[in-house]
Amino acid sequence: MGNFIAKMLLFCVGISFAMSVNAQESIGGRVLDEQNQGLDAAVVMLVSLPENVLIETTVTDSTGRFHLPVHKGEFLLCIRTLGYKEIKKNITITGPTAIPNIYLEPDEISLQDVVVTARKSRPMTTSSNGKIHINVAQSYLTDIGNALEVLKHSPGVSVNNKGEISLASLGGTAIYVNGRKVMLQGDELSTYLRSMSSEKISQIEISHNPNASFGSEGAGGVINIILKTSETSGFFVTTSHSVGYWENLKQNSDFAISYNTNKWQLGLNYNHSLGHHSMDYGYEKVQNGDKNISETTDTDKRNTYSAGIDFSWQPNQKNKLFMNSTVNVLVGPGETETTTEIYQGTNLLDNILKARNNYIEQKNLQYSNNVNYQYRPSSKMQFSFSADWTHFDGNARCEQPNEYFSATNMPIRSDLFYSEPDKDIDIYALLADYKYNPNAQNEILAGVKTTLINSDNTFLFKKNGAVDTQRSNNFYYEEKNLEAYAQYTHTWNKIELSAGLRMEYMHTYNRLQSQTNQDSETNKQSHFRLFPNLSASYTINEKSKIALLYSRRQDKPRYEDLNPFEYLLDELTYWKGNPFLEPQISNKIMLSYTLGNLSLNLYYNKLNDYFTSITDVYGENKTVMTTKNIGKQQQIGLDAIFSKRVASWWQFSANAGLYYFMNKLDYETYKHEYKRPSCFLSATNSIFLPAGITLELSGRYYSKRQGGSYEVSKSTGSVDVDLNKSWHDGRMRLSLLMTDIFHTERWDSYGIKDALNISSWGHGESRKVMLRFSYSFGKQKFEKVDKNIEELNRL
Repeated sequence: MGNFIAKMLLFCVGISFAMSVNAQESIGGRVLDEQNQGLDAAVVMLVSLPENVLIETTVTDSTGRFHLPVHKGEFLLCIRTLGYKEIKKNITITGPTAIPNIYLEPDEISLQDVVVTARKSRPMTTSSNGKIHINVAQSYLTDIGNALEVLKHSPGVSVNNKGEISLASLGGTAIYVNGRKVMLQGDELSTYLRSMSSEKISQIEISHNPNASFGSEGAGGVINIILKTSETSGFFVTTSHSVGYWENLKQNSDFAISYNTNKWQLGLNYNHSLGHHSMDYGYEKVQNGDKNISETTDTDKRNTYSAGIDFSWQPNQKNKLFMNSTVNVLVGPGETETTTEIYQGTNLLDNILKARNNYIEQKNLQYSNNVNYQYRPSSKMQFSFSADWTHFDGNARCEQPNEYFSATNMPIRSDLFYSEPDKDIDIYALLADYKYNPNAQNEILAGVKTTLINSDNTFLFKKNGAVDTQRSNNFYYEEKNLEAYAQYTHTWNKIELSAGLRMEYMHTYNRLQSQTNQDSETNKQSHFRLFPNLSASYTINEKSKIALLYSRRQDKPRYEDLNPFEYLLDELTYWKGNPFLEPQISNKIMLSYTLGNLSLNLYYNKLNDYFTSITDVYGENKTVMTTKNIGKQQQIGLDAIFSKRVASWWQFSANAGLYYFMNKLDYETYKHEYKRPSCFLSATNSIFLPAGITLELSGRYYSKRQGGSYEVSKSTGSVDVDLNKSWHDGRMRLSLLMTDIFHTERWDSYGIKDALNISSWGHGESRKVMLRFSYSFGKQKFEKVDKNIEELNRL
């Protein structure tokens, strides 16, 4: 495989040398959007100064590139495209010139006394160089409530009943917001995403092979949530409110206020999500010849509250300071009710276990603080320095009565369990990044990062009022990381080569101490790892492009997976952590091809030392779910993304994927191989109805597929429909949304391992009807342009 990559790179270098002569005989550059993606069909105009005469005009190709004949002198370069602010730049041309990348900003707010009658239409999903872009702000996803719900309904993204986020490819997924990693896991990450309003999101970028500027984590890929920005000045207020119902009534509200000047901006925001969330799940297992059937009703009664403040100060073009502070709270009770029928053999009912988890109190409190300073000594160079601190405080109190009954429903015995988990997590991070663009052909990225993570967990467990010293413990985890990266990109007209390397030194220490403080276990580990990436792309013509990408990445175990305390769903079903988990490492190679509206991604991914939650036999009739390093995974996949404006009133986009999974389990005394093909299909239709109403119909389907270990997930899918309309130049919006209208979104699975045969099923409150109203008011203005050119105004 390494020889193949080397030959491909040498081939690209040879072609690029032949192409470089042609690149020097024109005035060329590239027009990009706010997500660093090329804008096609943007109008580029060259106007002579001081005569204000239009000399040349052209449009950008599908990659955002343009070329103009060489003219010498002083000129004004003007670029326009629907949906973006016009940009004007004074340039001096003395010969063939490579103009640095030009970035356009979205024009999402109407000007006073100006009515915007058209906007460039974008499909919900697009793809470029192996990256997938989901345009949330221009789809029904902006009405769906919060960021976690957006991800649940995004093509190619899966969110299971535990809130774990994954892509179609092997390995875990790292979550970023505006290019900055969210250093939270599990419930903490879900809490954070539930507190982020969907209306704040502009776009989601999915990258299976990110460059070295992204952290090494995310073996399956990276999801970057890009929030909306505004470079306007003035006072502005945005508020939205929604109500949803199916099994439970839900209400969401968010409120944002900002005041912007030429030099500083201040923003305040608040949102909440109120209402219960229901889930029903269960399993049927045959263990050592005896059958159990269990059914659980789960009601999450927690509410989410979030508030934040943003401040930025830019005294001049060279310096910018940004500060942000947010607090997120997930608080409230909850309850699960589980009934388990216990059989002798498979037909004779022996007894019945009824268990409850009564969460008297649940509280997750998170503080996040960030300071960022940017220094731009020139248009070609930028330095960025950041400091982050996140504190998470989570605790709960849960009463767990377990009652046994005979087959005739006569009481046999009862026990009262009580658990009180308490965890405090502090995450500190310092980052320094450097970016240098000496010309349009070269880009250099470099940076260093250091992080310190402290996680202190206390677990108190009682049985019938007495402390269980075997299960009650204190678990302390500390992780120190030092990372450095470098990325170099060079472009020759139609060819782009990029190579990067991220280095990481990680030291971990964990200590498990019993409730009596007499017994303790410690574990220390240190690792130094390298994570390279390579990419080569060639633009064949205006409509087609090919790219080859390689990356090595990792997934670290979650903090809660390392804590070896035992959590009971009931007396027969346990969850237990594992302090000896090792990171899993992936190596992925991808071939990407774009032809007009169609993008194809063919990839191979191998995951070593992969870990997953696995259900095993525990004693005679019990099962335990724990996370283990259990072997190797391999995957071959083909993704296809297609989008087309079928008619003036119909925009269509679709994602499809074909995958083949191979799980080679090799742990303890168990060795087995599991193989299975699978497929995925997603389609979105935007239909523009009369009276300015938009109808959006979206559906997703996942076929039967191999799970993380021996289990097989059954097919599932859902269909969403949304009607929305905007008034007052987009300042007012009303939408009516129904998700999972056929109630077909489930998480059913089955599997066989030695003497254990288990089938599980479940579904959440995925079907609901939501009515959402949003309104923006206030006075804002864009910066005025003094020069007025008649030739441009006529276009």
